Amino acid sequence: MRRGKLLGIGILVLAALGLGVAQMVGSVRKAPPPKPYVNVSEALKGALPNFIPGLGTLYVDPSKLPEGPFLAYDKQGKLIKVVFMVPMEKLGKEKYVDIGTATLRALGYTRFDHVNLIPSGPHPGVDKPHVHIELVLVSVDEERKLLEGEPY
Repeated sequence: MRRGKLLGIGILVLAALGLGVAQMVGSVRKAPPPKPYVNVSEALKGALPNFIPGLGTLYVDPSKLPEGPFLAYDKQGKLIKVVFMVPMEKLGKEKYVDIGTATLRALGYTRFDHVNLIPSGPHPGVDKPHVHIELVLVSVDEERKLLEGEPY
């Protein structure tokens, strides 16, 4: 009985979220995404450049710093990655991949091409060792072109 009630509440919450997200879906595919997202350079008071080779132009909801999700766009403004910056101390304690795929669905994507896991030391915006979990929406070849700074 209790499990069924919780499932019903969960479905209602997801349905309500879906109504709001449906309006946002088309608007995140091209930069800039709608509020509350802002350019990470703005969110971090210029501590990072506008375009970061290998990541692109990042947008984040400032209330979600430092973990994200960050929306990463190529030079033409196409969404190519959804990135999480997860502190090492939290790995294994929370289900970030589940959160990531739920985030992708909320943004209107049903799949990603591949995942990059990149260990990182502290940098502007993240003051502890962490892992970048990148859910990449484009092929490895397309991503490589971004890494090299070429449009595709």
